[in-house]
Amino acid sequence: RPFSQTQHNCNKMLSLVGSPLSLAGASAPGVAMRAGTPAMAVERSASIPFLKKPPALDGSMVGDVGFDPLGISTTIIELGGDLRYVREAELMHGRQAMLATVGFVFPKLFGKLPVDWAKDISLNPLEAQYQIPPVALGQIAISIAIAEGLRSRIVFSNDPDYVVGDHGFGAGMLKGKSEAQVKDMKMKELAHCRLAMVAITGMFFQTAITGSLYPLVDKF
Repeated sequence: RPFSQTQHNCNKMLSLVGSPLSLAGASAPGVAMRAGTPAMAVERSASIPFLKKPPALDGSMVGDVGFDPLGISTTIIELGGDLRYVREAELMHGRQAMLATVGFVFPKLFGKLPVDWAKDISLNPLEAQYQIPPVALGQIAISIAIAEGLRSRIVFSNDPDYVVGDHGFGAGMLKGKSEAQVKDMKMKELAHCRLAMVAITGMFFQTAITGSLYPLVDKF
């Protein structure tokens, strides 16, 4: 009898536990329907997969991999700006950075300019910028002003046929190439631009902290 009573109590407890489960089972089709409802897929950035893809970066521009963690492209579009101008700025900074990375170490590796005023100038580029004679600095400033003035006439001309970054320099290298080849060349330039901007920043800080640029330069 004690065993029968115990079994009876266990069966009673199981029935009580099973009641909510049976109720849940009755509503299961509704749950399944809700679970089967298609959800809106969030498109992720190709360069930073854990962030949403910036809406302004639709992949139509060469080198667009959705990298904009600060949302700058979205802000520019909302303010009525043009991403083509931003790409122009990226190319200009990148091209200057490529020249800077070469100029940073060129005098140390290959020698200074064969002019009298360069003899006493330091081979350390961070020191040399303060030792250039005023006449030479003036020539540099005028050359930059002329170049930027000519470039601004092209950039702000509102010419619908204007190709971003195309100022006629080296255009002959693209003649006879297919559209895919031209796109590939532009992608290569953009990749070198981005790499150079990162590189010149690292070169600056390494030289400022250590006074060297190992392994290119042991000591300036």
